[in-house]
Amino acid sequence: LAFALSRVFHMPILEVRLPMVSSQYLGETSKNIDRIFEVARALSPCILFIDEFDFLAKSRIGDDHGAMKRAVNALLKNIDRISLIRNRVLLIGATNHPQLLDEAAWRRFDEVISFDVPDLASRELILQRLLAGFIGDCDVGAVARDTDGYSGADLKMVVREAVLTALIDGRTTITNEDLKTGEYLIKTRDASRTKTSH
Repeated sequence: LAFALSRVFHMPILEVRLPMVSSQYLGETSKNIDRIFEVARALSPCILFIDEFDFLAKSRIGDDHGAMKRAVNALLKNIDRISLIRNRVLLIGATNHPQLLDEAAWRRFDEVISFDVPDLASRELILQRLLAGFIGDCDVGAVARDTDGYSGADLKMVVREAVLTALIDGRTTITNEDLKTGEYLIKTRDASRTKTSH
């Protein structure tokens, strides 16, 4: 959606994945967030697309990690200070895990658009397209059946992990086992995200 709007309105897009913004150094994550919004203002008119919004803006209930709370507060403060009318910056946030978002984050968006996860036929089509350039004899139908509830981004990650597994093993072909490894990694990631939100 963000990239389609960028093309329609002929506006540059600044894409940010929140996991890439976080830093192990005290206070750096908040500074990185401030810099992103400064760059967006400098590029205006533009679209600021924040992907994996739930990475930082997840519920703070029970989170006693001070640096993370400061980073979330920095994100929310910057959202409050930027405006389409005043700064000519259109802010779009995306998440595959809306249930993890903090209530304060929800309130900062004027519109919420939901996209359903792909059904079986759509997952099969997405996987066929993602695997089109790779060599291998994979049962795409079986993978599609195993990935009920996965988003398009999740399927892309499954294929990416499968490719990395094959490369690490010194192979140029992708197998069903490689794809199973990718599925397992996505399930593990989602389970850990859900656990940290409680």
